[in-house]
Amino acid sequence: MADITRDRIISAAQGILKTRGAEALTMETAAELAGVSRKTVYNYFQNRFELIDAAVARWMRHVLDGVEGIAADNSLPFIDKLNAIVDRGFRDLREGGRIFGRPHRELLDPNELDLRNSLQNSLENLIKSIVNSAAGEGYIREEFSPHQITWIIINIITGITVLEQVENQSFSKAELLQDSLKAVVLGVLSPAGLAAMRDSPLLMGQPAAKTMPEDEAKVLRPQGAPHYGS
Repeated sequence: MADITRDRIISAAQGILKTRGAEALTMETAAELAGVSRKTVYNYFQNRFELIDAAVARWMRHVLDGVEGIAADNSLPFIDKLNAIVDRGFRDLREGGRIFGRPHRELLDPNELDLRNSLQNSLENLIKSIVNSAAGEGYIREEFSPHQITWIIINIITGITVLEQVENQSFSKAELLQDSLKAVVLGVLSPAGLAAMRDSPLLMGQPAAKTMPEDEAKVLRPQGAPHYGS
């Protein structure tokens, strides 16, 4: 049976992380928002770092469960499925606000380490499935290895989640992640892939001829559209 008090404390911690960031999450602020005593919070978590890790892991599990559910829907054509995954993933990321950027903790207890490994495996399998499906449809250039692309994307996602000081920039982590993935996708897609994904939310608003070779830009450019540099 689920522990309602623990769940309430984690939900409170998530709310603080999303709106105010990791620096604002203390045992006291979590206790106040959850409506429990500080001692009760300590009954479940040894310190704020353990609470932060639990809150972030719970949120990441929620995000991955959502996109994995879409990925498992075999009734959707690949591009529709990919667009739905992008829509859901970035919506969750935007709703996550400042939940990324938690303090880094070197030592993890065994249960936390198992959860981290589980999340990493879920992310790897999800990205691998998407990339392999794209390669099978002929949407990826032949010179790129699906295995390597999988790990490029995983490294982008995991790297951006632990970046610090992004909140001080004119863009959010969600925007940085979307632009980073857009840059990779535009570089590895074949002409057929570019044509199939031209209406994808990941690529919307991208000036085709400025960012890809002319032969591929023609695939995306509507008939009669102006050519940059002409």
